[in-house]
Amino acid sequence: MAVNTYSMKKDWNKKVSAHFSVYEFACSDKSDMVLVDTSLIEVLEQIRAHFGKPVKINSAYRTPAYNISIGGSPRSQHCLGTAADIRIVGVDPIQIALYAASLPFYAKRGGIGYYSRVGLKDGFVHVDVRSWSSRWISKVGTTYVSVSKIMPTIKQGAKDCVGGISYAVTVLQRHLSITADGNFGAGTKAKLIEYQKAHGLTADGICGSGTWGSFT
Repeated sequence: MAVNTYSMKKDWNKKVSAHFSVYEFACSDKSDMVLVDTSLIEVLEQIRAHFGKPVKINSAYRTPAYNISIGGSPRSQHCLGTAADIRIVGVDPIQIALYAASLPFYAKRGGIGYYSRVGLKDGFVHVDVRSWSSRWISKVGTTYVSVSKIMPTIKQGAKDCVGGISYAVTVLQRHLSITADGNFGAGTKAKLIEYQKAHGLTADGICGSGTWGSFT
């Protein structure tokens, strides 16, 4: 992880990776300095490659003054150049959030937030590369609810597939620190029951809202 500093005057059209340029990460207040974390770029490239569509960055780097002016968190990762709010035309933001959570990078660290605005498919996803793990959802503005609210109940026999359960098994396996192959087999069930017993949950080998909530 390294944060690079760019100048909009000098570097605005400079490529920071195969599909992203400096100007896409610039602060909306038109300030010259732009901070971009290399790990964030890697995450965005993986998301783009998976969905096969351009990733639109709504907001990335923010100056502290601009962040305050829009009511951002005083500890916002945007001010460090380590965060981006993104969307992909034609892709449900929930699918983006779940896929991001399935990436190895996010097994024990990084922030992922799902922001809904009007309907289920109207919103965006926040991704950042902080050193600790954080997951959240904001329903219309700043009313936050548990991540477990959007996670499906899964059990043995479930398989990840785009358009279906989609990545939920992989996310579970990452939380359990086992091989993440996207297939909920006997091994995953056994490990889940072990986890549920250790955390005072109903040890039925089914991952529902209670178990999902214990991970966040």
